[in-house]
Amino acid sequence: MKPLDKVAEAYYGGMGDQFSRKTRDRIHWTCSKVAGRNVLDIGCSQGIAELILAREGKTVVGIDIEESVIHYANETLDNQSDSVKKNVKYFVSSVFDFECDIKFDTVILTEVMEQFTSSAALLEKVKSFLVENGTIVITVPFGINDYFDHKKTYYMLDLLEELEPYFVINEIKFFGKWIGVVGRNVTPTSSFEFSRDLIRKLEEAFFTIERSTVDDLNAKLKQIEQLNARFNESKEKLMALQKDNGKLFQENEKLKVSITQSEESSIRHSNSKDHEKVRELEKMISVLEKKLETKNKELLSRFDSEEQTLKKYKESLFDYNQLEAKYANVSKKYNLLSNAKLGRLTLNYWKYRKRIPRDF
Repeated sequence: MKPLDKVAEAYYGGMGDQFSRKTRDRIHWTCSKVAGRNVLDIGCSQGIAELILAREGKTVVGIDIEESVIHYANETLDNQSDSVKKNVKYFVSSVFDFECDIKFDTVILTEVMEQFTSSAALLEKVKSFLVENGTIVITVPFGINDYFDHKKTYYMLDLLEELEPYFVINEIKFFGKWIGVVGRNVTPTSSFEFSRDLIRKLEEAFFTIERSTVDDLNAKLKQIEQLNARFNESKEKLMALQKDNGKLFQENEKLKVSITQSEESSIRHSNSKDHEKVRELEKMISVLEKKLETKNKELLSRFDSEEQTLKKYKESLFDYNQLEAKYANVSKKYNLLSNAKLGRLTLNYWKYRKRIPRDF
């Protein structure tokens, strides 16, 4: 079973302000595109959209294959007003097992398509739930998203090519790392036409992702530099401690030899002065042993600190390699766009407008 989705936690601000704002924007946009009264939300997760739409007078059915998220959604629904409760129903079901006597005015399909290796059967089933000329609202991750149950990567053309046999596309929306699409359940008669404005929005989306990736990359590089500096500083302190430890050990060994010699001399001569010297040497050894113990503890503590520093250093290197791979992939996709005829025209336009350098 996959981990519990945390859409509600993100929506209500529990996962950081920036992430919560992006989540709310996406959910609110999805709800704003709903048409008609009867709505089906496939892959509803914790049921946030259902509550929003029910408060607006919609009748909403939410289905999800995960029992845990439906349990959470029903617990939340129990705390709502009666008017909301009567307009919402949740079911534990896959899209292929779900059956209903009515057809819906709108079907919501958010962050679902990327979990299928092939979307044909899914889209056929979704289409069967819609009334003629009904509305379909879809969102998918835009570009690389290495979440463990995502089976494909979507860019704009990938998504449109899969949807066009089933729906007429009316609107495309970019949300940074997500794409939103609104379509209608009518027989497509032509392909979606690309406007200059849409290409501009696509390039802006690429720029946003690339800017974020470069910023993350630079932040990781800075963190690696800081860890390197800390590592070198700790290494120098460690070497100094080892040197001090060696000196203390040598002094201790010399004192042990001296006290042994004094004891032997005391036995031979029974001299009280030798006894006093032995006691003094014993005290000195005791003091040195305590110092040695303190230094050893400090040395062990320094070793632990170094181990933690090296661990963070390795993690940063791993993150750096991941970001570098993502940056390479984004650059490749951007280059492919630039090599297309329409892409070159767009780039020349932006060079003319001085939005990008002429030697870009």
